[in-house]
Amino acid sequence: MSRAGMFQVSLLVIAILVSGVAVVWLKYQSRQLFLDLQWLRSQHELASMEWGRLQLELANVGNLEDVMRIGSGRLKMHEPSPEQIVVID
Repeated sequence: MSRAGMFQVSLLVIAILVSGVAVVWLKYQSRQLFLDLQWLRSQHELASMEWGRLQLELANVGNLEDVMRIGSGRLKMHEPSPEQIVVID
């Protein structure tokens, strides 16, 4: 085999080794990205549940304001003054 032929074979062997290492590294990166994606999906799910809870709380606060408005308007209710409040132990 000539010197040029040996050089070409050496280049092919190096290219194959580099290609194999690249495949392994890319597979590792793919798995890492998949794990990150799964973590982000779980965080999204938690954030969505929290958003739902906050929406319910906001709806209840709105209802409380309605109760306060109706109580003071139609029923002529008001908050007691500090002198009217009695604390029982």
